[in-house]
Amino acid sequence: MKRLALLAVLASGTPALAAAPGAQARKTFEQAAALYDRARFAEALAAFDKAIALFPGWKTAAAYRAVCRWTLGDSKGAGEDAALGLKLDPNSAESYTARGKARMLARDLAGAAADFKKALTLDRDFAEAHYGLASVLSAQGDVPGSIKSLDAAIRLNSEFAAALILRAQLKDKQKDYPGAAADYTAALAINPRLTYAKLYRGKAYRDLKDYRSALTDLNDYLDEQPDRVDALYMRGNVKFLLGDFQGCVDDLSRVVELDPKKGLAYSNRGQARAQLGDRDGAIADLKRALQLDPDRRDKIEAALDALQTAPQSEASARPQLSPAPAAAPAARAKTTGPSSEKNAGREDANFVQ
Repeated sequence: MKRLALLAVLASGTPALAAAPGAQARKTFEQAAALYDRARFAEALAAFDKAIALFPGWKTAAAYRAVCRWTLGDSKGAGEDAALGLKLDPNSAESYTARGKARMLARDLAGAAADFKKALTLDRDFAEAHYGLASVLSAQGDVPGSIKSLDAAIRLNSEFAAALILRAQLKDKQKDYPGAAADYTAALAINPRLTYAKLYRGKAYRDLKDYRSALTDLNDYLDEQPDRVDALYMRGNVKFLLGDFQGCVDDLSRVVELDPKKGLAYSNRGQARAQLGDRDGAIADLKRALQLDPDRRDKIEAALDALQTAPQSEASARPQLSPAPAAAPAARAKTTGPSSEKNAGREDANFVQ
């Protein structure tokens, strides 16, 4: 893949600087950009650092590093690099793309889009420009347009894990859960260390009602990030759907330890406790959910009434927060085992996403 069609614009007019980045600096920059594309962000940052050390003040490299720093959570460093990238006077697809990245970080989406489009007029096969334009379109809410640009980027660079991740997220927004899961799987094949992709693929599997695959991905993610609240909450959801009510209670108990104001965790734990026959615990959880989540008052109060008025022998009967949908046979076919079959279709009835 082309990385440097022409030499980068000089960082300044200082006579002490070399006229252009040397061969080693250019090679290191290309390696850094390729590492970023494969979503190996920490390694990419180290390589960008080395490239800029070899050619201090390199604006194109700084703009690329800005996005890498931003991805890794270094907003201050990203801002500093972006400020340098904004000073570029582009003369190539590479340098227009670099300035486009800097403009994106400066929230100048119109300017960024113009730069990425200009880059593509100079080199239609420049995958980074397609990816940059896709990022702008995504930020502007144009999901179909963004996916089209990502298709082009991935077609040109089959190792573009970062583009696959973004496309997977957009497909999820479109409720194309099979497509999202496939893109996350492709990204993980390129970079197996992308553990967070398993979190999002787990969500896609859950939405496909492939609960056992979802559980496997969420277990893998939580092995590395045991206190991630949304992952624990989702796994509790999946465990409920598989009939593991105690496992659901355990996960949601950890959720409320970490986030005591998460009302949904109380309402859902209450329903799992009801399934276990813990009437008092279920009522206590639903009352707490009512305090924290008044927008769902009607549904929670209905569930409370069902528990409080039911005979003790029926206390474990499932309280409904909304009518249970009929589970389509095709959706059920993706789950295995008696507990998953028994609980297929419970998701909307018991969990407000």
